Amino acid sequence: MDDFDMGLLDDTEYMKTVLRQKMLGIAPVFLYRVPKEKAPGVEYLADEWNLKKPLQQCSLRIERRGDVLLIVFTFRKEDMKGSALFALCKIDLVNTTLPIVHWVQPVGDSSRYFAVRVEDEKGGREAVIGLGFREREEAEDFCQCLANYSNAIARERLEHAMEMVEDVDEDV
Repeated sequence: MDDFDMGLLDDTEYMKTVLRQKMLGIAPVFLYRVPKEKAPGVEYLADEWNLKKPLQQCSLRIERRGDVLLIVFTFRKEDMKGSALFALCKIDLVNTTLPIVHWVQPVGDSSRYFAVRVEDEKGGREAVIGLGFREREEAEDFCQCLANYSNAIARERLEHAMEMVEDVDEDV
């Protein structure tokens, strides 16, 4: 799959020092216009998204780059070879106190649809788009991928804390 300009995450020095791990790829997925962003604690409903008319049909790729999880949505343009970046969701559970549902929230009326917060890293704008999968199994794989990332970050934090405790014990 093609690589895309992802702003700071494609910095040459960063690319040399950070492990890139591709975790999931699914095609096609469907992206929907979400009428308006919901207040915290209010669930999204896929029935409000005009499911018969997706905004875009895309490929989804999830990869981890260092501490950051990227959900990359790409699409094929008829007039160009390869794929073009449609949207990007960048999740960083290390450098924030926000929970993962800030970026990816299941909807209240289906197990195959999610509200995803995407951002324009260069412009600093954010938007919420709807994400839909054809098959329930694909949605489950997506959820498992997010859970694996969350668990890995929690494990790494615990290991780091244990190392700090051992260092303090050695100094005493």
